[in-house]
Amino acid sequence: MSGGEKSRMGAISAEQLLALNDEMAALVRAGVPLERGLLHLGQDVPGRVGAIATQLGQRMQAGESLADIIERDAKVFPPAWRAVVQAGMRSGHLASALEGMSRSTRRAVELRRAILLALVYPVVVLTLAYGVFLFLLTYYWPVIQSAYADLTSKRDMPWAGISRLGEVVEQWALVVPAVAVLLLGIWWYRSSRAIRTWTGPAARRSFRIRFWRWPTVGQSLRDGRMATFAELLALMNQHEVPMPEAIVLAADASGDRGLAEASREIARRVSNGEKLRDRRDLPAHFPPLLGWSIVSGSGTAALTRTLTTSAETYRQRAARAATWAVVYLPIALTAFIGGTVVFSLAFLVFYPIVSLLYDLALPQ
Repeated sequence: MSGGEKSRMGAISAEQLLALNDEMAALVRAGVPLERGLLHLGQDVPGRVGAIATQLGQRMQAGESLADIIERDAKVFPPAWRAVVQAGMRSGHLASALEGMSRSTRRAVELRRAILLALVYPVVVLTLAYGVFLFLLTYYWPVIQSAYADLTSKRDMPWAGISRLGEVVEQWALVVPAVAVLLLGIWWYRSSRAIRTWTGPAARRSFRIRFWRWPTVGQSLRDGRMATFAELLALMNQHEVPMPEAIVLAADASGDRGLAEASREIARRVSNGEKLRDRRDLPAHFPPLLGWSIVSGSGTAALTRTLTTSAETYRQRAARAATWAVVYLPIALTAFIGGTVVFSLAFLVFYPIVSLLYDLALPQ
């Protein structure tokens, strides 16, 4: 790829990365030479994915290795994906590594879509309620105010606040929906970028400001990353890749920043000749299940088995959490937003009437 082509090639999206990842895993699994398969893929698949596949195939045919290509095109491919490829090639199981990455990425993409679908009905309800709210402030409230002024002179704080809102309704009526649409657009863009990037401060912030804070959503994504780590570490351990190198590669591929930091600390200790005999020998913030897997596997075969078991456990936990989020998130959002809307409109309609009747019933 020439310098001009590189400059025109922006970062790949989450959906495009998932499609490319699946196709590459299938090619490797089928035993097709990757450079030849990517060239055929580029001819068969239209759009961005096909263009990237063609360029990868051409450069590999020209003698560049896949690891060198993705390292030089760091702005196109996210760090976690580059680490997955490196770990897969180092272990000799590139297809398995790519398939594990696909499972985690696909779950994140599906959760993102589920959240968007969960927002549709509440957003419709909120839009209609906002229209009713503006109607009440513009037409209903002035009539109530006029009647109130004729019958009593008392005013309380809620009354004054609603009256003030009605007086300046023209100033904010269009601002509120415009800001809401802008925030939704930012959420959609940053969620795609966070899924693609997986790691780093920007991704962590973008996960933090959205519904990813919903407990089961965050749990599903985190368990998926832990499963990727355990699978890749098991593959590299099976092929006797040195532990300091293997654990760092697997952690980088997982996309979990905290796990990567803890893994580098473990790699440093192992390189210095320290023995990992129990959980206390590992960093405090290292995941307990993974820590148990590492310290309980005394030999290569035993460690591979325990890591494989841990990976399957994390995969099952991630799937359960994702299912729970997809089923209950729409219900929770609808109940919360619908309940808030009903209460707000009921207050706006009935409060002035009740307040007026109460004041009229007081002794003069």
